[in-house]
Amino acid sequence: MTSTNRQITMTLSAAGALSAIIGYLYLIEKSELSASTLFLFMPVGLTSAAIAALLLVCHLRSDRQNRQLSDQQKLFSDFIHHAQDLIQVVDTRGNILYVNNIWQETLGYTRAEASRMNIFDIIAEDHQSICQSRFAELLNGQYKGCFEVTYQTRDGQSITLEGNCSYSIKNGKPHMIRGIFRDISQRREQDEHILQMAYHDMLTNLPNRFLLNDRLSQAISQARRYHQKTALVYVDLDSFKQINDHHGHAVGDILLQKTARRMQDCLRENDTVSRIGGDEFLLILTGIRDRNDIPKIVDKVRIALAAPYIINSLRINSSASMGTAIYPLDGVDPEALLNQADQAMYMAKKQGGNTHCFYTENTPPKTKVLRLV
Repeated sequence: MTSTNRQITMTLSAAGALSAIIGYLYLIEKSELSASTLFLFMPVGLTSAAIAALLLVCHLRSDRQNRQLSDQQKLFSDFIHHAQDLIQVVDTRGNILYVNNIWQETLGYTRAEASRMNIFDIIAEDHQSICQSRFAELLNGQYKGCFEVTYQTRDGQSITLEGNCSYSIKNGKPHMIRGIFRDISQRREQDEHILQMAYHDMLTNLPNRFLLNDRLSQAISQARRYHQKTALVYVDLDSFKQINDHHGHAVGDILLQKTARRMQDCLRENDTVSRIGGDEFLLILTGIRDRNDIPKIVDKVRIALAAPYIINSLRINSSASMGTAIYPLDGVDPEALLNQADQAMYMAKKQGGNTHCFYTENTPPKTKVLRLV
């Protein structure tokens, strides 16, 4: 029975009981009943009065409970509408049934527009497949926990959300899916920035020692698997200290940045250029089948670095000394290759710079042992 029907029934019952009492009192006033008859009707009157009072109390209590329930519903609705997390409700096909205010503000769609859309219309293309799988798993009661998803806003921007979903049951089957999400785009950008700082050189944006160690280990593993060779080339700029002292650190920093770009332009997509400090760089050349292919690549880099630089209207002449160690001919682990390439580079320096040397067994060892990390 609905609250409206319940109120009508109680009102009519109370009215009937009150009518009986009023009629009883009227008869008493008119003295149309004998004393014995009045005595017989007295329980009826008292019972009617009690019923009327009871129904009136029930009606008042029910009315108060309905008002309290209505107030709670309004409070809950206001809480959902104005929550600072994105809240959405979709049916089992993904059609959007409800979105709250912050959902509209964040994604740029009005509630009316959202009601005509499917949730997969706004999920980023590269997240469609995994989200469809999660959707199916959720309906089967298999997926639980927090997850990330990328939505496309009305103006085409991508935002990363983190949240979870649950479903409601109707007639023993999933009926609606409720989701609550939080925009973590800014946090994700900060995480990526921290990761960038941890594994890249801040001046040139090249991989630093930590990322180089990982790249070199991967290159060695790949070379071992496919019976290829990997070359590690140590690059040290000639006369960089004199350029830095004469023209200032600002010019020196620009020279390092331009040097990094020139080396990147000379190498293949799968190769790596890394700055390990100061004016020192390391190149990882992968997929080498013949040792004789290495000088062609290295000389291309050396010639590019020897070309003049124009920095702040200044013509800067620079060059580089380069030394190469080869896996597995010269060493089988990253640090062994690093020290052998450094020794070969030192030989190129002794020959006057702007040249390249391979590591050999006759290469004089250096007393200082280098480590990647």
